[in-house]
Amino acid sequence: MYILAIDSATPVAGVALIRDEQLIAEKFANIGLTHSETLMPMVDRVLKDASLQAKDVDAFAVTIGPGSFTGLRIGLAAAKGLALAVDKPLIGISTLEVLAHNLSYSSLLMGTVLDARKGEIYGACFDVSQAYPRRLGEEMACSPGIFCQHADRLLQETGRTGLVLLGDGFITYRQQFVDYWGPKLQIAPLHQQLPRAASLASLARLRALQKDYSDRLLLRPTYIRLSEAQNRLGVGDL
Repeated sequence: MYILAIDSATPVAGVALIRDEQLIAEKFANIGLTHSETLMPMVDRVLKDASLQAKDVDAFAVTIGPGSFTGLRIGLAAAKGLALAVDKPLIGISTLEVLAHNLSYSSLLMGTVLDARKGEIYGACFDVSQAYPRRLGEEMACSPGIFCQHADRLLQETGRTGLVLLGDGFITYRQQFVDYWGPKLQIAPLHQQLPRAASLASLARLRALQKDYSDRLLLRPTYIRLSEAQNRLGVGDL
């Protein structure tokens, strides 16, 4: 089974291809170019490197948020377009869950935090003691301080002695997190800190084996909070 995974939910652009339990190719870019410039050339490169065409892929996967409003739309449009063009299944997965899958078999509490701008983060906590992450509680849009309090309660409830944070939200607010937790906070190596399309592909493979596919026409981004344009229009006030 070939699965092509596309991630553009954050400033990172990523594309990965797996065949059954083997990672075949992965492209990763965090160089400041827009996803409209980088994403489809990366898809083409990955397929060409594997001597495949889109019709040879068995399922497509995409991160559906939270994350950058524009990035999510670009990634979802690309994945939907490919899946519909060759009539193959589509799998949408949370960006925070994908990020949590960068680490497995750890006794630490996993916190995934994305920079949501305006002094806020998108965050969630996970149990990563097994091969695949299990979310603890809801995905949040909140200040780093509120997230710290939420994660601290989970530390106490689960009896864990420490935690690790992944995501560009940790990079942005690192000092605040370090000041709050001190030695309880473990710092992950750089290759685990940002979303990886390979992690998305791995999660998508599990969904595909269970025939747990998304609706290609109805799949929408998960924003968690309103966009700036929606705020200006007063959407959500009624």
